[in-house]
Formats: sequence, C-alpha cells, structure tokens
Amino acid sequence: MKKFVFASDLHGDHQDTESVDVLLQFIKDFKPDKKVFGGDLFDFRPLRKGAGPAERAESMEADVYAGLEFLSKFKPNVLLLGNHDARLWKTAEHDSVGLVMDLAKQGVRDIEKKCKSINCKIIPYDASSGYYDIGKVRFIHGYFAGIYATKRHADTYSPNGGVVLHGHTHSIGQSGTQRVGGAAGMAVGCLATTDMQYNKHWPNRLTHRNGFAYGYTDAKQWEVFQAKKGLKGWALASEIKIYGRQP
Repeated sequence: MKKFVFASDLHGDHQDTESVDVLLQFIKDFKPDKKVFGGDLFDFRPLRKGAGPAERAESMEADVYAGLEFLSKFKPNVLLLGNHDARLWKTAEHDSVGLVMDLAKQGVRDIEKKCKSINCKIIPYDASSGYYDIGKVRFIHGYFAGIYATKRHADTYSPNGGVVLHGHTHSIGQSGTQRVGGAAGMAVGCLATTDMQYNKHWPNRLTHRNGFAYGYTDAKQWEVFQAKKGLKGWALASEIKIYGRQP
C-alpha cells in the first residue's frame, strides 16, 4: 500500500496560511510516499477573462512568489495544473502583445525550472488527459462546477472500483456512482482563503472549506481520509492528532 497526500487550490497570495502550516506539519508526521498538488497553485487574477482595469494593472510578483515558495516547502511529486495556472501557459502561447507573451513565457520557464529542481512532474490542464493515478486513486484538478460537480467527476473520471479526488470547487463532499464494480468521487477542499474579493457575489462561495485528503492505495483497494478545518481546529482521522486551534 502506498501512502499519499493530496492538496489543491492554493491560489498564490490568496492562500490560507494556517491551512498551509497544518498541511506541512501533517506530512512530517504522515510521511507519504507520494504528494500530489491538484492545481491552482497560482491565482493569476490579472490574466482572467473578466478582470477589470485595476486587476489587469496589478503586479503578480507576490502571487508568483507565494506559489513558488509553497512548491519549495511541500515538494510535490506531481503538480496538476489548474484553470488558473493554465492562464499563464495560454498567455505564453496566444497573447497578441509581444511583451506580455515574452513575460508569460519566462514565467512558464521559471515554474518548470522550479519543478525540475524538486523532481516534480507537471501535468497540463486538459480534460482528456489531465489526471494522475496511484493504484485505485485518480487525482485531477477538476473540470465541473456547481452542486453536482463531485458526482459528475465520479461518473466521468473515477477508475473502476476506485475513487477520483478533485479540487477546483473549493468545497468538501463525496459522491458514489452506479457503475458495476463501484466507484466514487471526493472534493477535498482548498488551501486558499474562503473570502476572496472577486468571488463575493458567488453563492457557491458559501460552501468553500479548507481541507486536504490523505490515505492509502494499491492496485486493488483504497482508503481516503478527509482533513478539514472547523471551528475548533483541524479534524483528521482518529489515529492522527488534531492540529491548529483547540477547544
């Protein structure tokens, strides 16, 4: 059985520092064989399609620095690019302004160089191939949103008899499927603040929770535990101590 930890959605300088601290302390105790980061390592809000003039003029220096610093500390074996991360790759390939394209290309090179230095594999944001498997567990960033996102991920991406873990929705939840052999999906929460400025008008923000997942898997079976931030601290499985705030 391989031990793994899966975390997602840091969003660079929008990270929740307590969540990051708990994750980093947890991996010291749990000692996973594999660490997978599920995407949206950066926020890249100036590059988003709906960004206003003020956002487009904003520096991305703090955002990039925060994401790279997290990579240096978490040292994932695999980095799945998320839709926010993919903005930089898309800008590097298609932006009509030469200087912006050149800067985006340099940013991509810097991120790839950092990943190479820690022996981290980058998987592109692609609905047909943007996932990573360990035994019976499949890891993806996420390609569906809304209240049925986890069920749709389970129906589409879960391996037969296994489970798909996803980020993207910033929520925590699980869903099964009616597939022969059984399969399931789990939304693992986020490492970002749940109170971002640009999503205050989104009702889905009310379901956002900080969390990550960990567990065991081999070619035949799997077990996944959800770590999540509550009012009294962080709740993990009974064999692992509670982190963060106490009652």
